[in-house]
Amino acid sequence: MRRMAAVAALLASFLVAGTPPPAHAAPAAQVVDLFGRTVDSYGVRLVDWQGYLANPYVELTVRPPADVRFPVTIDLKAEGTSRLMMDLPSRLTATGATKTLTFANAAESKVFRLAIHSKRGPGADERHTLRLTTRDAGGATYEQSMPIFVQQDEKTALQPSLPIAFDYRHDTVTGYFGDAGVRTAAEEAVKDWFRFFDMEPFDTVAAGAEPNHLPGDDWQNTVDVTNASAYTGMYVHFRGIQTPYSTGYPAANGRYSTRGGRQVAGPLHRSTAMILEYDEANKQLFTSLADEDWYKTDIQGSVLDVHGLVMHEYGHAVAFHSDWAGMRSYVAAGGTDPDVVAYQGRAVPLDGSYHIPGDQPSWDRLSGQSGGWTHLFPTRRWMLTKLALLVAENAGWKLNRNLTPFLEPSITTTSLPQATPGSAYRQTLAARGGVPFYDWQVTGGSLPAGLALDRFTGAITGTPTAAGTSAFTVQLRDYDRLSTPVSRTFTLTVGAGGDANLAADATPSASHTSAWESVAALNDGIDPPSSNDTVNRRWGTWPQTGTQWAELTWPSARTLRSAEVYFFDDGQGVRLPASWKLQYWNGSAYADVPGTYPVAIDRYNRVTFEAVNTTRLRVVLRSGAASVGLLEVKAYA
Repeated sequence: MRRMAAVAALLASFLVAGTPPPAHAAPAAQVVDLFGRTVDSYGVRLVDWQGYLANPYVELTVRPPADVRFPVTIDLKAEGTSRLMMDLPSRLTATGATKTLTFANAAESKVFRLAIHSKRGPGADERHTLRLTTRDAGGATYEQSMPIFVQQDEKTALQPSLPIAFDYRHDTVTGYFGDAGVRTAAEEAVKDWFRFFDMEPFDTVAAGAEPNHLPGDDWQNTVDVTNASAYTGMYVHFRGIQTPYSTGYPAANGRYSTRGGRQVAGPLHRSTAMILEYDEANKQLFTSLADEDWYKTDIQGSVLDVHGLVMHEYGHAVAFHSDWAGMRSYVAAGGTDPDVVAYQGRAVPLDGSYHIPGDQPSWDRLSGQSGGWTHLFPTRRWMLTKLALLVAENAGWKLNRNLTPFLEPSITTTSLPQATPGSAYRQTLAARGGVPFYDWQVTGGSLPAGLALDRFTGAITGTPTAAGTSAFTVQLRDYDRLSTPVSRTFTLTVGAGGDANLAADATPSASHTSAWESVAALNDGIDPPSSNDTVNRRWGTWPQTGTQWAELTWPSARTLRSAEVYFFDDGQGVRLPASWKLQYWNGSAYADVPGTYPVAIDRYNRVTFEAVNTTRLRVVLRSGAASVGLLEVKAYA
């Protein structure tokens, strides 16, 4: 009785004090990444490389909670967009991908892969959700979730590097290309190849000067054709037939592209043909290019996706065919091209029909896709892969190595601004290339006391406690098992004040921001690798021109004596400004800051001026022939 009374008294004390009895946290699974990091609190980072090819997946390990009744099932759901997918066995839905893992005991762990299908065209970074629902043998259910961050690398629309002329005059058998949806999907599939080539236009081919041939229906007979108009890039004949297969091929007429009167290395054929055939009785044509519709092509056997099929078959026209001399050499050498071997980790020979084999060792190593029916993932939309492009380069095409899929990992931050003892410090190290679910670590020396490096974000944060100079080496690893880690050594001085970048504490705003850009780029602390930064956030005003402004606002007045801006210039719709100036808020109006204002590309432009005390600093830019933008703004006391 005394013991029961004591327990009752203890419970009563909790109720009187308003403090509940201590509660145990719900059992939770662990999700661990390639580097051994538990990602439960941070989340997962994916990349949409360039909008028109298969993206890398991330491999994750799930460990079940220990304090539950086994066996246990964990349902995974990637929520937010139909473009999310998981490795087989899994299921695609209109809102994401689902997969179920089963665990016999607490010592078991299971691996799954998560990826996102490409988004066509430029766009903003995305955020979705990975949800885990754990069910134990006793019927108890526990739910947890974490964010999925998606980095959109295509900030500016990627266009084919060569003009392409399409000819439908001979689509007289089936008339497939009379359907506007079929025509658009087919043209986009052809363009997707040329978006990744870095080629200048060729010499003009006069109308009627480029002979080619097309098959009759059922591949009976031959129709001789030629180009209807003059062109300087690639000429493509489209024709639909009834049976027995679709394909593409180059013109084997002995005439090759020239530039300045000299034959271009390859040699490069001047025209191609794309032949489309499908089983009308048992399949329906699917022509949508909408990002959220692609998962519908996973309907086994009943849908023919025009874009995917033409992308695959036109690959034979543009490269994967014995009529390309460079590809004959590639086949003869057993697929030992150095770039292919370096990427795939092995030689990739072609089969007898000039396909990359469909078996798993020949799937694109980072995306798990093959441009054919069988993939690591349950997607039916055939996609270009990095591997296919590297092989295609052997036909004589030159890839644009400045595009993000072809960049090696590198740390682009070169220096760090001074910190002040007792003042909050935040600088984010920047990187580019590789598969950017990065892991940052200090591998030599040490940060100043009071500062720490975030392994996920590369942010150096904290409050330094004492003046002095520290040297330390940072190592960057990307999410590619074959990548070599890269390192950079930094020196960070903690001084008495005066040189700290004050922009980090401000709130950014702007006159106009393109829908796919971000005003947060103005003071995110990331040093751009160049004015055409395709990796990090940018602030741009396209399509607006004229006078535009970007502004930093502090919660209380700051004394400023200098500022730096880094201009955004993508060589297309956003260029360097014709001129610019700084303005500060004097309490009732904006006043110009006298000074000399340089306009230089690929570096910070610094202005030093007499001290001003203000809560707002505005960068005013006057556009020239295009829109304007900024990658970073810094302000100093």
